[in-house]
Amino acid sequence: MSEQNAVPHCPFCESVDVELYSIFGTAQLVRQYYCNSCRSVFEFIRWQEKMVEQEKAYSR
Repeated sequence: MSEQNAVPHCPFCESVDVELYSIFGTAQLVRQYYCNSCRSVFEFIRWQEKMVEQEKAYSR
């Protein structure tokens, strides 16, 4: 997985100008984010963030 994929970004407009909306979404493994560019709420899988942190630790 690339590091770019782990950064929450809007699936509608690809903007990274997003903010955390809710720590839980429709399932426990996702967080909800709000896109300031297109004003959409979207979900992002939380384990993607954790995988990038683990990859960085192992690559040292």
